[in-house]
Amino acid sequence: MRSAIGGSLASSMTESPIWIAGDSALAEACQLWSSADVLALDTEFVRTETYFARLGLIQVALDGRCSLIDPLTISDWSALVEILENPAIIKVFHSLSEDAEVLLNSTGARVAPVFDTQIAAALANHDLQMGFARLVAAEFDVQLPKEATRSDWLKRPLDAVQCEYAAADVYWLEKLFNRLAPALRDQKRFDWVVEDSNRAAADSLPTDPAVYYLRLRGAWKLKGERLMALQQLAQWRELQAREQDVNRSRILSDAEIIQVADTMPTSLAALGNLKGLHPRKVRLFGDAILNILDQAKASPREQWPARVPGPLPVAQADLMRDLKTHLGELAEQLSVPVEVLARRKQLEALVRSGYPQGEYQVPAPLQGWRQSLVAEPLVQYLEEQRDAADE
Repeated sequence: MRSAIGGSLASSMTESPIWIAGDSALAEACQLWSSADVLALDTEFVRTETYFARLGLIQVALDGRCSLIDPLTISDWSALVEILENPAIIKVFHSLSEDAEVLLNSTGARVAPVFDTQIAAALANHDLQMGFARLVAAEFDVQLPKEATRSDWLKRPLDAVQCEYAAADVYWLEKLFNRLAPALRDQKRFDWVVEDSNRAAADSLPTDPAVYYLRLRGAWKLKGERLMALQQLAQWRELQAREQDVNRSRILSDAEIIQVADTMPTSLAALGNLKGLHPRKVRLFGDAILNILDQAKASPREQWPARVPGPLPVAQADLMRDLKTHLGELAEQLSVPVEVLARRKQLEALVRSGYPQGEYQVPAPLQGWRQSLVAEPLVQYLEEQRDAADE
């Protein structure tokens, strides 16, 4: 079912937004969108106590016309998946990570290629990680409605305020693309945005549960069977959270996993005595946790994970500080925020890879367009510093 939606925003649009409900209406709309070069998209979803976000709405804009897809009425996503994965159509989002994640979980689509206007803004002389409403205000002097920001997007029917808010997002998102893209092409930075946007979309996809422990703060303090326990506990928690569709903290929090792996309790009583561990978790998961700890203790040394890198030693930290200063000079030359060029973890990985006498290895995020503009000058600087120290 396709129907027009009225409202105060309609006067600023080419046509009133269209409500798309049902598989046939979606297929019809996708037929129209299939010939597009660019589509602006956004999603509205609810995520409170669940692991997976609940998709409540998909917004699409093409040539000033906005459509609102009701996912609660769709059983066949194949037509939209073709659009989202079509390499000839650029999909425009703002801060796309959660959009890419919820679209994958709800439709099965791995969205690509993509253009993130937040990334684009940082490469077009705006602030880093600029919010959508602030960017629209900066470019068009328009204040977007905020009344529906915290709406329940799963209720039906959606009211006029919600529909206006949702349509406004993609209406102005398309305008942002049309404003930013020509300047970025003139600066030969358009492909930079697409490259970074595609990486951001890929990074939003589910992490392998077996390596989730690498995200935990304090993992570097553990080694041997304790690190093995940490790895196994984090993997188990991730699988449990996905299976039960609950927040990770409902199973075990990050701090609880670190504490359990560090102390290696041998009984339910000892587990229950850990500071802050709720009795409910001991009751529900205690046996499984103790079994994981027993397996970690019995694991052969060759199966233990490699130590997680900790804080840089003093000499490397000093080199890192100098490297950040040099990176700042590169950022000033390119007129972009320094964080656009490289993040701290990437710089640390670069320093660790070759210090003190090895060959520096460029991390994957510093390759692509950054290889010649960022990575090679940084490697050259590190090698010059090493040569000077050897003299």
